[in-house]
Amino acid sequence: MANVLSRKPRQNAQVSYQAFVVNLTHLLKGNLQQRGHIVRRLATENRVTTSSEEMISLIEEFINGYIVAVENSPEYTSWSIGTTHESNKKFAQVLLQDLFHKEHKYTDHAPEHQLSYIPAQHFDEEAIEDWLAKTPLIEHMMNTVFRAIFPVVDRIDQGFAFCTPTIPLCTGALWEQQETLLNIPSLLLLNHNLPVELRSQWKMLFSTSCHGESFSTLMKNVVQKGPTVVIVRDKDNYVFGGFASVSWEIRSDFSGNSRCFLFSLSPNMCTYTPSGLNENYMYMNINKQTLPNGLGFGGQLNHFGVWINSTFDMGHSRAMPLCTTYNSPQLTAKQEFGIDKIEIWGVGPSAEDTANGKDVVGPSILDVDPEAKAILTMIDRGHHSEGLRPEDPVANSPSTKSLPPL
Repeated sequence: MANVLSRKPRQNAQVSYQAFVVNLTHLLKGNLQQRGHIVRRLATENRVTTSSEEMISLIEEFINGYIVAVENSPEYTSWSIGTTHESNKKFAQVLLQDLFHKEHKYTDHAPEHQLSYIPAQHFDEEAIEDWLAKTPLIEHMMNTVFRAIFPVVDRIDQGFAFCTPTIPLCTGALWEQQETLLNIPSLLLLNHNLPVELRSQWKMLFSTSCHGESFSTLMKNVVQKGPTVVIVRDKDNYVFGGFASVSWEIRSDFSGNSRCFLFSLSPNMCTYTPSGLNENYMYMNINKQTLPNGLGFGGQLNHFGVWINSTFDMGHSRAMPLCTTYNSPQLTAKQEFGIDKIEIWGVGPSAEDTANGKDVVGPSILDVDPEAKAILTMIDRGHHSEGLRPEDPVANSPSTKSLPPL
């Protein structure tokens, strides 16, 4: 720990109690500069820069550590999913896109080969700091791992403070009867891209493995049921889909808003946000002779970014060269594809939870963050912050407080 946190190499280093607490503060509550230094030192023994391969290895370790840290949480245990080394490496590359390819964020239309290309580059702490600022998901995962390694006791509740997982609570899934197209990396990616208020819970609404290939059943289960995530696997094992930000409706025109997005999960992991060129976000219709019958995202009628025919036999992803609504490429190997499996998840809290949920008015940082209180107490600074109450506009923002120098 001494060599990771110090800026000079130490031999047989010992850390005083006071220095340990200060360094622990930097781990759990550090600013971007402190975090950037920690990340670089964890990734490499090089005193100046770290390589692309070293960063991938470190982020894979963070992914593995994150899974261990949350595996006993109610959110994680509500799912029956896993991951593989290949999936973790692919996810690590997605998380590192803003570092590896500054000219193309992974949500943009980067060339397909770039999504798996690892550049032969080295990165200094300034580049890592800039990347951390643009990648809140890895910041969350780091926080969770560090807090699991160095748990701080809440002296009031006599329990360990814990970082809430970004994995949602799963409801409505009959795991003894079905499997999901999701794994841990894809669930983390999709949930992180949802609006914040929809990330707490996912509910299985429809799956062809449980409900059969019935478009009428699909409509019954998803129409007027709130925002949804639609996931499709085709006969070529490509996995892709879209997020519908509003309830599905049977109508002859498009609906939705700019919070909708498309995504690919396999063979590549990408999300594609609206281009602003049109508002053709989502479409559902049935029993119309002169209009397409089925479910679709983006593009134009009969030229959708993603389309599922109401007969459930075929679909298409037409993008020449891009879907005009989402700037997405063709998400499948062939423009016309056979459907292997579909699942649709309702996302966000239930109507009952929303109706009964009440936020407590303005607690201070010491009320909502027992870690901050415990650390301040350990270094004899606890009483100086007791006065931070709701009227303090930055009371809930630990990152705005000055930390002791390293």
